[in-house]
Amino acid sequence: MADTFSTIRVLVVDDDQMLGRLLLRFLSRASIAADQAASVAEARATFLPGVHSHVVVDLTLPDGSGATWLAETLAVDDDLVGVLASGYPVSPELLPPAVRHRASLLQKPFTPPELLTALGLPPRA
Repeated sequence: MADTFSTIRVLVVDDDQMLGRLLLRFLSRASIAADQAASVAEARATFLPGVHSHVVVDLTLPDGSGATWLAETLAVDDDLVGVLASGYPVSPELLPPAVRHRASLLQKPFTPPELLTALGLPPRA
């Protein structure tokens, strides 16, 4: 299983810095490399196609919609896996039909196993 996770790098995009750090810590403990951004602008500056294999994006960011950024990013990186997270109810209709199948929806608060499942990864022992 370590081999599966060694090729994964997650970009966590959330303006809640405490939650972002908590997610980075969890991912690190699961042997998953991760980076953090707190806005759409930071996500655009930080995201590297081909380097980041997964993104976890908050729906509501201070400078725009996480759903819009996720849809744009999924459209330009065919291998990317996305997770749209929110404390508010989320719907797949927030994403264009062409990329909907490549993104999971995650309701906050969520557990570490729920995050791994949303990322399409096997649970860690």
